[in-house]
Amino acid sequence: MGKCSEPGVLLESDRFFNTPSAAAGQLFYYITRCGHYFCTPEYHFTDDSAVARLPSHRNCLLYYVCSGSLFAENAGMGAAVLPGQVALIDCTLPHQFYARERTETLWMHVEGNNTKAFFSYIRAANGGRLVITPPSPQNTKTAMLQLINAFRLPGRMSEGEQSQRIHRLLCELIVLPHAAQPDGDDDAVSQVIDYITQHLFEDLSVSDVAATVNLSASHLSRLFKVRTGFSPHEFITLRRIDAAKELLLTTGLSVKQIAFRVGYHSEANFITSFSSKTGLTPAVFRKNPI
Repeated sequence: MGKCSEPGVLLESDRFFNTPSAAAGQLFYYITRCGHYFCTPEYHFTDDSAVARLPSHRNCLLYYVCSGSLFAENAGMGAAVLPGQVALIDCTLPHQFYARERTETLWMHVEGNNTKAFFSYIRAANGGRLVITPPSPQNTKTAMLQLINAFRLPGRMSEGEQSQRIHRLLCELIVLPHAAQPDGDDDAVSQVIDYITQHLFEDLSVSDVAATVNLSASHLSRLFKVRTGFSPHEFITLRRIDAAKELLLTTGLSVKQIAFRVGYHSEANFITSFSSKTGLTPAVFRKNPI
C-alpha cells in the first residue's frame, strides 16, 4: 500500500501495485495497479507523464466514480464520468482524465489474454460509448472495492478468485443494455426465442420472425442483440449447427441429409456455415468431435 504524491490526490487515497505469478500472467485476468482516490480539481492525468509509460499502466483501465465527476478522453473520444458510471479506457491509446470537482473514484488497470478485446466488446455493446452506466452501479462499486481492498492484505484472495471476480465484473458490464429494456421488449425477445426453437428447421427470415411479435425486423434485431449478444440470424445459425452436431455424432445420416434436416437449402451452404462457426468441416467434426 502506498500514499500518493500525485497533484490533486488527497492523503486519504490509497494505491496498490500487483505483480502476478507466472501462471496468472499466462492464464488469468489480473490487476497490475489499482486505487481508491479522493481528488481535487487539480487532479489531471495525461498520457505523456512518466507513469503513463510504465508497463503496469499500458493496459486497460476501469474508472468508477463514487461521487463528484471526472472528464475522460481516449483516442479522440471524450465524456464526463458521473457518480455510478464507469469509464473503460484503453491506455495503449492517447488518453487523459481529470477531476472537475472534489471526486471519489475507484480504478484498476486490468490485464489478461483478451482484456483489450473484452473492453472493446463492452464498449461496442453499449453503443461505442467510452462511459457507461452499469445495470447495478452499487454492485459494480462493491465488486471493485472488494478487489481493491484485497490488496490491503495480500494473499487473502487467491489469484484464481481475483480472476473470476474480474471476469464476472466485465461480464456484468456487457449485459448493460438488457437491464435497461422495458419488460415488454424483454418478453418479445423471449417469445421470439421460443418461436425460433419450435420452428428452427423451417424457413425463417428475420422479417417473418419479427412479425410474430408485431415488430419490424430492424427493431427486433436491435432488441435481440441487446438481450442475447447475437443477431437473430446468427442465433438461428448457431442453434442449427448445434442440432447438426448432434446428428453427426448420433446418426448415420449423410452430411447432405443433415444439411436439409437442419434447415439448409444446400449441402455447400451448410458446410460453409458449419466450417466458419466451428473451424472444422462436418466430416472432420464427425471423426474428431470437439
